[in-house]
Amino acid sequence: MVRILMTSALLLVAAACGPKYQPQSVHVADPGPPQRVLPGMRVVDPGMTPRAPLRYRVPPGHTELLFVEIAEAEVIRAEGEGEEAGMPPIQIEVKMGPAEPTPQGLLRHPVQITQVRISEMAEQMSPAEREELEKTLAPLLEVQGWSEMDIQGRIRRGEFSGMEDVSPKLRTMLGNIRSALLTIPFPDEPLGPRARWEVERKLQFSGVWVDQVATYEIEKMDRDQLTLQVTARQSAPTQTMASGRLEAYQASMIGSAVVRLDKFTPTSEAEATAQMRISTETETGPELVHVDERTVVKLYPADQAKESGKPGAKNANENAPPPADPSVLTDPGKQKLKW
Repeated sequence: MVRILMTSALLLVAAACGPKYQPQSVHVADPGPPQRVLPGMRVVDPGMTPRAPLRYRVPPGHTELLFVEIAEAEVIRAEGEGEEAGMPPIQIEVKMGPAEPTPQGLLRHPVQITQVRISEMAEQMSPAEREELEKTLAPLLEVQGWSEMDIQGRIRRGEFSGMEDVSPKLRTMLGNIRSALLTIPFPDEPLGPRARWEVERKLQFSGVWVDQVATYEIEKMDRDQLTLQVTARQSAPTQTMASGRLEAYQASMIGSAVVRLDKFTPTSEAEATAQMRISTETETGPELVHVDERTVVKLYPADQAKESGKPGAKNANENAPPPADPSVLTDPGKQKLKW
């Protein structure tokens, strides 16, 4: 027993005299949101030979200034009466970049809406209507985040703030632009001129789940640039939504895009139509509302806008107010939009 106690004491003394190690903390980097589920993609026709795999080659540090122009009109009918609504043409200025490669082989870039401009058509509005329009558009200037895409143009991860204050209609418009026109995804297979492929997605806009199929066809193919025809169709099953119940929904889009493989975004334009029926509860009972929408969209990088003489880029940089104040929208008299 005495031997055991002496041995224990010696071990305690040895431990006390040995080197001391400070506890260390291990920093684990936040992995961020999980990668998105890849959209379904199907090659309908690989096109003519020669064929080549299409891949983006955006260099590190690359930054772009993108202009998005939107004009929208709608007709709302209920109980045999109808009224026209819509939004004057607007231009949204979006800064993308600088590009930064990730350890996973993706290309990450910040995204920020830096300016919103209203066309001169807004001058026909009453002061109250103009004030309401500015209140609707102002939250766009708070939208910022980041996105990661792979070399095939598929968005794998992203995170944005400020979208919660944007109106449901604008969120839907921007969601449609992002999913069909902003970045064109390429399939695994090599493609040639006249190639055609489909991209299927399930999207959620303002709480409504929508099935979308976008079809891309190569009209012209150079080493660093593609000219595409783009079509898309959307449909949605009957489902509950914030303003009532969606009874029927269908939409279609037709447009074109010029893709530069060393850039984030294409030069593109499209026209879309949508029809929906919504049942709502009113004081007098259920009511069925019919909504018909028509939207025209143009996207073009600032450098191509200057080259082609399109309105928007040069005046925007010279006359736009500084973006430091998120409540400021450019005076429509200083901005000549195409519509």
